[in-house]
Amino acid sequence: MTLFGNIDAGVLRSRLRQLPSAIRHKPCELGDIECRREFSDELNAGLAARFGTASDVTLKDHFIARPDGSELRVRIYRKIGSTARGALLYVHGGGMIVSCIEDYDARCMHYCTNTGIPVVSVDYPLAPESPYPAQIDDALTALSWMHASSTEFGWDRDRIGICGDSAGGGLTAGAVLKNRDTAGPALACQMLVYPMLDDRNTIPDPRFPKQFQIWTYVDNETAWDAYLSGLDDRQDVPIYAAPARATDLSGLPPAYIDTGTLDIFYDEDLAYAKQMMADGVTVEGHLWNGAPHGFDYFAFSSAIAGKAWDCRFAFLVEHLH
Repeated sequence: MTLFGNIDAGVLRSRLRQLPSAIRHKPCELGDIECRREFSDELNAGLAARFGTASDVTLKDHFIARPDGSELRVRIYRKIGSTARGALLYVHGGGMIVSCIEDYDARCMHYCTNTGIPVVSVDYPLAPESPYPAQIDDALTALSWMHASSTEFGWDRDRIGICGDSAGGGLTAGAVLKNRDTAGPALACQMLVYPMLDDRNTIPDPRFPKQFQIWTYVDNETAWDAYLSGLDDRQDVPIYAAPARATDLSGLPPAYIDTGTLDIFYDEDLAYAKQMMADGVTVEGHLWNGAPHGFDYFAFSSAIAGKAWDCRFAFLVEHLH
């Protein structure tokens, strides 16, 4: 059932309940990072309350060495009593400009408690203070550490996967590409949740109504400008920074990718899935009808969000448990 055009009814009900707070929030101007960080803090606090915490999941921070000798923090979530053999590296979302691993505690716990798989969340720095490739490099540093520490932490290095949502999904895709091209550690799978893949996606499209978006084209342009601010030539953006620019996706690990039909990333995500399949990658793809960006978060209790979460859990259990 859909109402107000093509938006899913359960998602719509959630958005309407959140309307008063949305009206209070003045849209951020193009390029205003601090405005978006303030709004993100408020949004993530609400999401954490919706998800709650998992009483059967423990968390602990570890500090690992970057190649330059500085420290990188990772947070490990483990389900008490789980016998899962693998582990999942998680790269959080936030447009590369907002959010942190604390904001994602409840969501990483949600993955962990529902799959039994240990989750390792990487605390990468944000742009524009730290532009590309800092985030990709940190994800790969964490991946190498997970392989090197497999005996200590008790996970099977042949069952290590990587996952990210939104910008984290784009960072995940970029890290996977770079890992392939540098003959890095083996990956059992990659999970791309409505990933942010294409820096050229800044022109509003009427197919994706603004009133249903928590991530707009203005947000997208602001985020890409910040992330790519260290590049001299925006016409020659590396594929690791914007994976949609890649023309060869062969040799990648099995992939899960999903997106909503009202997500502004719909076209780039669908194209990336098709390219992976054309290049011989095993792909499980889901298009969620009537779902805008972040529907599984702000409409957490909706039926369509429940289906999306169940599909993700099943994929991870199949490849990593």
